[in-house]
Amino acid sequence: MSCGKLPKSFKDGDIIFQTSKSSQSDMLKIVTKSNLTHCGIIFYENGKPFVYEAVQPVKVTPLQEWIDRGEESKYVVTRLKYELSESAKIDMLDYAKKQLGKNYDLKFQWSDNKMYCSELVWKIYKSAGFTLSNPKKFSNYDLSSKTAKQAIKQRYNGNLNVNESVVSPLDLYESNIAEVIYSNY
Repeated sequence: MSCGKLPKSFKDGDIIFQTSKSSQSDMLKIVTKSNLTHCGIIFYENGKPFVYEAVQPVKVTPLQEWIDRGEESKYVVTRLKYELSESAKIDMLDYAKKQLGKNYDLKFQWSDNKMYCSELVWKIYKSAGFTLSNPKKFSNYDLSSKTAKQAIKQRYNGNLNVNESVVSPLDLYESNIAEVIYSNY
């Protein structure tokens, strides 16, 4: 279901968050203690907004389609507290385009072979010299729930490297260099 006209004029580089309906969303909610379980980055092409996102595979999705795919079409958009230069936007979009087609990283590993959503956004910004947040370690998250333990057993054969660097959608949302410009949560 479409929400109709978008409420704000978004800009290239804006970060968009939602509660995903994916099978891993409930696990991410528990581990990060946040409803923000998916994110992407907005860029305009031919005057129309699209979201670069890491799903299977990394792809570009029309903004309204991306919004409609989340729970209750709710979303939050953040923007850097200062204006992105045109060269930064070009660097970011160039990096984003080079990630297209990469497989989704179900193990949330900090590599460039595969990408998960918040890693993609973080690295797009890093390509232009911005650090949205400091990567954390798996051990910084709540891995004690039955849901998390089951995911660790399935994805890592029980051998999760708790020192692996990782960044969650919540970490990007809480970036001290960005601010919320829209939310319908």
